Amino acid sequence: MSDFLEFVLAKGPEGRITHDDVVRWAGALDNWEFYNAAAVEIARKYHHGALTYSFCDGVMNDLWRAVQAGFTAGRNALPEPFYVVYEAFDAGEYHRAEDGSDDPIADLTDPLIAELVARLGP
Repeated sequence: MSDFLEFVLAKGPEGRITHDDVVRWAGALDNWEFYNAAAVEIARKYHHGALTYSFCDGVMNDLWRAVQAGFTAGRNALPEPFYVVYEAFDAGEYHRAEDGSDDPIADLTDPLIAELVARLGP
């Protein structure tokens, strides 16, 4: 999975993960094991300071689009813990306080990721 993240990092800050990229690395858009493994590695590396919030949020959003494309008539349940990681980064995307004085990343994303990493182990 580290090779996949290196591939994504090499795309640069504006690089997007395409469905073709996912198929190349996962074999298919409905490979829930791939999404779960990628999400766990992203969460761990973010928690340990090796990846930025912006990078992780972008990758998780790109992977979310691929997950949705991978839904089939018989397989539409969300992969776990992928969805937990996706939701954690999504929570940091917007302020809840009208004046923007809150820090959604520190207040929401960081604790959710820390809890997941603690549960899964380093």
